[in-house]
Amino acid sequence: MLQASAAIVVASGVGGDGHRLAIVADRQLSGAALTALIVDGSRYQLVQQTRGVAATRQALHDFQPAVVIIDASWSERTSLVDALGCDENVLILLDPYDHPAVFMKAAGARARGYLSRTATRQGLHDAIERVRGADDYLDAAIAGRILGAIRQASNTVASRAGLSARERDILIRIAGGQSTKEIGRDCAITPKTVANHVNNLSHKLHARNRGQLVLYAAQQGLTTI
Repeated sequence: MLQASAAIVVASGVGGDGHRLAIVADRQLSGAALTALIVDGSRYQLVQQTRGVAATRQALHDFQPAVVIIDASWSERTSLVDALGCDENVLILLDPYDHPAVFMKAAGARARGYLSRTATRQGLHDAIERVRGADDYLDAAIAGRILGAIRQASNTVASRAGLSARERDILIRIAGGQSTKEIGRDCAITPKTVANHVNNLSHKLHARNRGQLVLYAAQQGLTTI
């Protein structure tokens, strides 16, 4: 059963009543710890706490926070965002060591930002300010993990097919829509050499034309590089 608890905090001394943040968690203890991290030694003050999805949804409606911070288990994040009807200024906390598939599932929540749970207090406040300003935010610790997995996957795919580094590079460029001349120019080789590589690719991948090469690259995830 989907659960949620929330804390509404307000920044004091920022024009009028200041802007509001909502901290939403599916575990009360983690929500309390995150609230303490934000409030302690900062300009934020706790003004309301709620328990339950319905009460949390009502609090979000009443206070209209500038940023909603979600700290939930990976299986609940998307459901929680949908259930609460959050707007786009959502900041989701993730474990940077999670498999990239976890990030892809979290991305389904259409959040504005993604922050590592290992971030410092200053990092948390910086991420909040970025999201509050309607900027996208992706923690470097998470981005590095995702890009590393993509590179590893693409290298594994190329290795299994017996592709050389040059052939893999040309396959990615073909999948990106580049012509033979464009590939030759970017790789500093002649169009004839490019054509020879394309023929070798077609033979190794049992492809009859460029369309099938593009399809293979897309199926293997090489077009995400």
